[in-house]
Amino acid sequence: MNMKRITYKLFLITSLILIAFAVLIYLSLYFFLPTFYEKHKTNQLQTGIEEIIDKSKNLTFQNAIPLLEEYAQKNNAVLYLQNKEGTIVYSPFLSFMRSDSKLSPDDVKFGVTRPPGNSNSYNAAVPIQFQDGNLTLVVSATFQPISEASQVLALFLPYISIIVVVIGIGSAYLYSRFITKPLLYIIQGAQKMADLDFSEKIEVRSHDELGQLSNSLNEMSINLQQTMLDLQKANYQLKSDIEKEREIETKRREFFAIVAHELKTPLTLMKGYVEGMIYNIGPYQNRDQYLKKNHHIIESMEQLVREILNMSKLEQHTFKLQLEEVNLSEFMDAITKNLGFFASQKDIQIIKQIDSHLTVYTDRILLKKACKNIIHNAIMYSPHGEKVYIELTQDSKQHHIQMKVINTGVKIKEEDIQHIFEPFYRIEKSRNRNTGGSGLGLYIVKQIFEALSITHSMNSTEQGVQFLVTIPLSIK
Repeated sequence: MNMKRITYKLFLITSLILIAFAVLIYLSLYFFLPTFYEKHKTNQLQTGIEEIIDKSKNLTFQNAIPLLEEYAQKNNAVLYLQNKEGTIVYSPFLSFMRSDSKLSPDDVKFGVTRPPGNSNSYNAAVPIQFQDGNLTLVVSATFQPISEASQVLALFLPYISIIVVVIGIGSAYLYSRFITKPLLYIIQGAQKMADLDFSEKIEVRSHDELGQLSNSLNEMSINLQQTMLDLQKANYQLKSDIEKEREIETKRREFFAIVAHELKTPLTLMKGYVEGMIYNIGPYQNRDQYLKKNHHIIESMEQLVREILNMSKLEQHTFKLQLEEVNLSEFMDAITKNLGFFASQKDIQIIKQIDSHLTVYTDRILLKKACKNIIHNAIMYSPHGEKVYIELTQDSKQHHIQMKVINTGVKIKEEDIQHIFEPFYRIEKSRNRNTGGSGLGLYIVKQIFEALSITHSMNSTEQGVQFLVTIPLSIK
């Protein structure tokens, strides 16, 4: 009903306008038509008399008779000519008048005379000159027909009113429907857009303002739909960023809690040693022995702090890589030589299969630290007498170099592999320093590889645990 309100308003206004115009035209005809007709008829009669007077100067009385007859017939007027004595000498309507009709000399003038009893007539008496004499032209015409027409018009008013109302209301209804139908269609389409329903377009095939309005609404719909999609993407991205930020904050808190725990345990142990030595309690009297233990604890704490600082440096956006060309064959020989002591303590054999002349353009120091951590972990977590395989090969397309580090005799569960690159995560849950490190080694490896655009993965095989690394020839 609300959507059709404009149709009702337009219909009502149009009907009232049409009816008002009809009434105005009727009243104008009724009140002004008689006066207008009277003035027009008077001017026409006077103009005709002037033309007859002007033309009769060059005509004889007999030759002027056709002019008089034409004037009388054309204007539906009674006219006659009389001499100075007032006797009628000629009239086209002599049969309708008395033979002794006379006008007094006072009535002979140029103009309109209205007898007191007949206000709806025109009377004029003017002198007229012919070639063969001078006479008086008397003209009389009635305005009664127009008065009768006004009365008939008043009697016909009810019928005119019915016709006007029917035509006006019908025309207003058709007009309002024609105008408002596309407008209501546009309103329905706009309401769907307001409800965020962009499934249908508004199609008004016209070149007027309604067509332009429909095109503008369609363009607005497309822009609004695109804006909604952009907002949804931005909202999704914002939620994702917030979740990542929360996750990072949670990990950061966990990280500081673990760091505090990692530092608190050795500090408490060192404090106990020092207090025992200060008060010479029992075995702590052997200061040299416990000073060495404290020194060992301090070295472990120093290594932990160093690893934390290295990790923090890698996470900073201002960190810059020192790129240079690295010969991987020589590079890997140097690393295995430095770790040879740890391998010999556990009787572990390091077997290398490295292609010659393998070079990459990367940060030597970071890559060395990461590779050293991987190989050192492979040695430290392998049982006595096992083997560590190191393979370096270049792919056929020459885009990257692949490194495999396999340590035999050990298996890692899938759930541990999923978390092994997290900070302070250790497979051995007791966190005994005699059976493992701080749990930051592989996390630092992950951070280094992300900085150097190196992909990596770890999985258990039939031989043992395989660490697979793909090194690009250069960092883009």
